[in-house]
Amino acid sequence: MTKTLIAVAVLIATPFSAVHAAEDAEVFANLRSGIISSEDADGDNTSATAIGGKFGFISPQKSGFRAGATLYTTQKLSHDDNNEFFDSKGSGYTILGEAYIQFEFPYHQIKVGRFLFDSPHADTDDIRMIPNTFQGAMLTNTSFAHTEVTLAWLDRWSGVGADRPEDFNRINDDEGLFVAGINNDSIENLGLQAWYYYADDLASWFYTEALYETDAFTLGAQFGSQDDETADNSGNDGDVWGLLASVNIADLTFSATYNRVSGTVINGLGGGPYFTSADDHTIEGVEDEKAFGLGVEYSGIDQLTLAVYHLDLDQQENEWNFVAGYELNDAWSFEFVHLDMSDDGKSSRLIMNYSFDI
Repeated sequence: MTKTLIAVAVLIATPFSAVHAAEDAEVFANLRSGIISSEDADGDNTSATAIGGKFGFISPQKSGFRAGATLYTTQKLSHDDNNEFFDSKGSGYTILGEAYIQFEFPYHQIKVGRFLFDSPHADTDDIRMIPNTFQGAMLTNTSFAHTEVTLAWLDRWSGVGADRPEDFNRINDDEGLFVAGINNDSIENLGLQAWYYYADDLASWFYTEALYETDAFTLGAQFGSQDDETADNSGNDGDVWGLLASVNIADLTFSATYNRVSGTVINGLGGGPYFTSADDHTIEGVEDEKAFGLGVEYSGIDQLTLAVYHLDLDQQENEWNFVAGYELNDAWSFEFVHLDMSDDGKSSRLIMNYSFDI
C-alpha cells in the first residue's frame, strides 16, 4: 500500500511554479484504475485490482525545439493473482515510458528518445494499465498535400505487449526495426496507407489498407505480406487478405469482417492491424487461418456505447466480445469488456480513467 500511495502522490503532484512560468508548456495527467477477473481453460480463476496512470510534461517550443517526458505507473490495490496489469513478476511498477526531444521544421518533425508510436504492426495497444511505448528515432514529413510520410528506427519497447513490461526490451536483439509508412487522404472519404517493416535476420513485413468512410457506411480492404528473414527459416512467412463492411442505421452500426491467411502471419509489436481481431484472439501464428466476424454497436444514449462482436475462427476457439463504454464528460470515462472464448476461458475487466490538463 505504501508504494501505491507514493505512486498516486507522484501522479497528482505538480510543479506549478515551473510550469506556469513557461508559456505554451503542457502538463497533463491521467488517473487510471482497473479490475479484471479471468477463468482459464482449466476453470481456474484469477483476479486483480490496480491503480495507476501517467504524469507528463511537454516543454514550450523554442526555435522548433521541444522536449517531453511521461511517467507511467500501475500498483496493486490488494493481493492479486492475475498479472495482466503488472510486470513480469506480477508486481506493480513505475516506468519513464516517454522521454524525448523533438525538432520541428516546415513540413518536418524529428523525434528522438522514448515516445508513443502507432502504426499497423507497432502500436500502443492501450487496453490495460500502461500502453506500449517505443525507443528510437522518428521522422514525419508532410511536404505533399494530404500526405504524411513516416520513417522510424525502433530499437526498444515497453508496455503491455512486451515480455518484461517494466523494462525497455530490445527489439530483434541489437538489430532493431526499420519502419516506413505513407498515409494519404487526397480523395474525399478515402484513406489510404502503406507500410514496410524490416528486421535484419528476422523478418520483413508489408501492409496496405484502403478505407472508404461516409456517414452511412464504411468499406475497407487490407493486404499484408510477411517474409521470413531468419537463417534457419524458423520465422513466420505468409500473406493475409482482409475485407470490412459496415452500415449505419439510425443509432445502430452493423459490421462484417473477414481475413484469410496463406501461410502464417504475426501481429508485430502490439495488437496488430487485422480487421477480424477480437479482444484476445487473432489470426496470428496459425497456418492458413480463416476468420469471419459480425458486430453491432448501439450509440443512441448520450455518452454511452454498447457493442457486441462475434469472431468465428477456422482453427481456434471462437470469441464473443461484449463492450460497454461510458464518457461522463471530457475527464471521466469507463470501459467494461467481457470475453467469452469458449473452451479457452472467460474474462471481464473494467477500466476507469480520469484525465486532466494542468
